[in-house]
Amino acid sequence: MENWIAWATLLSPIISGIAIIVALIVARSSSKDAKEQIKAIRHLLDVFVAANNLDIVEAQRKYQQQLVALNSQIEDAQMAVDIVNPFSGGARIDRIMNAQEKSQQIEHLNRLLTKRKEMEINLTLIQDYINKSTR
Repeated sequence: MENWIAWATLLSPIISGIAIIVALIVARSSSKDAKEQIKAIRHLLDVFVAANNLDIVEAQRKYQQQLVALNSQIEDAQMAVDIVNPFSGGARIDRIMNAQEKSQQIEHLNRLLTKRKEMEINLTLIQDYINKSTR
């Protein structure tokens, strides 16, 4: 019996240290979980408010779809700008036509990028409206 008491006395500080370490780990992870839960609750509130205003939800969905389609157009336009004509060292008229074509491609790409920026701004405004209505 005394042997067990001696072992318990020796192991007590070690067990206490382990318990403290576990408590700190649990506290840290639970605070992260709490932050994630708060974010999830805020997201649910946003969804709830947005669901009550179907026009906002529909506008947000349409903008997101348009943005996806626009991103693929931008990728195609960027690829067209980046492609180098292998015959660009030919006659002078060909070089002039290639330069004009490149400038048109660049203008088209810039228009698409401007349109994407406007869509992103509109999506941000919609999200801000949803956030303000949840406060």
